[in-house]
Amino acid sequence: MLYTLLNKEVYSAITHLWLVKTIVIMGKERMTYTKLLVVDDDVIDRKTIIRTLSSEQNNYDIVEADSADDAYAYLEKMHFDVILMDYNMPQINGVEAIVKLRSQPQLKHTAIVMISNLYNEPLVLDCINAGAQDFLLKQEVTSTQLTRSILQARKRHELEQQLYDSYRQVKQLAEKDTLTGLHNRFHFDEMLNRLLLARQRRKREIVAVMMLDLDKFKHINDNFGHEVGDQLLIAVAGRIKEVLRENELLARLGGDEFAFACAELTSIRQIKTIAQRVLDTFHVPFEIDGHAVHCSGSIGIAVAPINSENRKELMKLADIAMYRAKNGISDKICVFQDNMQEAFLLKYQIESELRQAAKSQHFELSYHPVIESQSDTITMIEALIRWPLANTTQLPDEFIPIAEEAGLIQTIGQWVLEHALGQFKDMLCDDHYKFRLSVNVSACQLCDNDFASTVQSALEQASVAPQMLVLEITEAALLQDDQAINNTLMALSEIGVGLALDDFGSGLSSISHLLHYPFEIVKIDSSIVQNIAQPDSKQHDMLQGLSFMLDKLNINVIGEGVETAMQAKACSSMGITLQQGFLFYQPMNEAKVKSILEDESKANRLSLVHDAVNTNNKES
Repeated sequence: MLYTLLNKEVYSAITHLWLVKTIVIMGKERMTYTKLLVVDDDVIDRKTIIRTLSSEQNNYDIVEADSADDAYAYLEKMHFDVILMDYNMPQINGVEAIVKLRSQPQLKHTAIVMISNLYNEPLVLDCINAGAQDFLLKQEVTSTQLTRSILQARKRHELEQQLYDSYRQVKQLAEKDTLTGLHNRFHFDEMLNRLLLARQRRKREIVAVMMLDLDKFKHINDNFGHEVGDQLLIAVAGRIKEVLRENELLARLGGDEFAFACAELTSIRQIKTIAQRVLDTFHVPFEIDGHAVHCSGSIGIAVAPINSENRKELMKLADIAMYRAKNGISDKICVFQDNMQEAFLLKYQIESELRQAAKSQHFELSYHPVIESQSDTITMIEALIRWPLANTTQLPDEFIPIAEEAGLIQTIGQWVLEHALGQFKDMLCDDHYKFRLSVNVSACQLCDNDFASTVQSALEQASVAPQMLVLEITEAALLQDDQAINNTLMALSEIGVGLALDDFGSGLSSISHLLHYPFEIVKIDSSIVQNIAQPDSKQHDMLQGLSFMLDKLNINVIGEGVETAMQAKACSSMGITLQQGFLFYQPMNEAKVKSILEDESKANRLSLVHDAVNTNNKES
């Protein structure tokens, strides 16, 4: 009986509560029929039960069955509130019968009471665990006990069903992403494990795990607000679902990161086709709250059994490949390869060391002069960041992209700007010096709506006029076509800061950038300058044409990477007299560049004095 599962006190309390509830609603129960199926192969026992129930004032609609097969036939045609079943039936015992009954969907709301001549606690437990609501001994059955058991079984089954429904709701909530309605990380992990186990029975097939991350999602949040960002995630989820098959698992792992797994595949080409199908959905802008939101994504792929058979390992490897895809310019799909993990670990080490360096300001600045070739004087010095204490890498080309991805470039970039202004503020404010300071700026900094204000504050703190500062921007930053970048460049121009387009001609160039943005300087990439020594070369003719065009646009031109006298002469012949390169100076520390600037200033003063003396002599 039930007290085998609970102690007697708890059982008595539960029984009392159910009986009180039953008495309260008894009026309603008496007004309706309880549909009852009595299943017993012993006709005397069956009639005894029916006679016992008939002595009560309850309204029972009773149907008899003398075998399990007859009972199943009735259950196919009719609905019953309660089944009273004998444990010892021909060809089947009570536990087997309960299990079979509970497997029938139409019996979801039907209570089962098991009746038997035999009693022992394991037997009762087996029946209750199989799905029965109560267990009665035939020799102890009375009209009151049987009626009470039926009522309690119904109520207990109702409560059990409510608990089960609640469990299903909680389970669904635990497995669903509340924003997009997709599966969450927990459910994805669980279902991926099943796909991998199934794959082991189909050795020729492969399973692909793909990680999708939205590009520039933070910028979308910053520009349009988090509400638009949430709506974008919902729209992205909808588009991806449209192009995936029903058996392809899709989940949102968190933030702007999605994952999908595809089974029953036989080639990498199939996997890439699916990934490309997903990325193609981003070609059309998302219409959200009146905004046309342009969004793209990057996908990393890991394959079982090629990369791993372990679900956690596959997700980690797909994540590594996804980061590699994000760094790509054109190909935004990347399949994991063995050497990627080493690169990922190195990147992680660099990022960790960078965080500490940014916190402790373990950086230094070098300065690379730009000279006016006709007078051989310095017109601008470019601040270059150095990381001499790094254990991983000291190359800016390696650690700057990592700083951008890790969100550290704003802190590092601000340090460079303030430190460079602080080191040269006295000279920049002195009319005897005729040079400007240039600082490189990342696209991530330009996307910050407050960047122009940050630059203005740094200038005011150093008491340096805005026109003495030049900010260098690479064309790669302009390829993003981001409104925030455009707004920042316009704001900087209005302040009076000079803007230079760096690395022009490196393969990303667009004349439209010169027309749409307020650039006053263009720096020709060294890859062009170093190939212009021959007058009949294509590079020579192209640079000559560029120089003519830029002159017509009133844009100053600087030739980068000048290393030989022939290159310098070729640039000068085209009117490119502003030059930068190892032919003149290598990057140097603060003290050395200040010494050169002081020497030039003294020479200029002496020259002015000498000219003044000559003029006076002529007049006298």
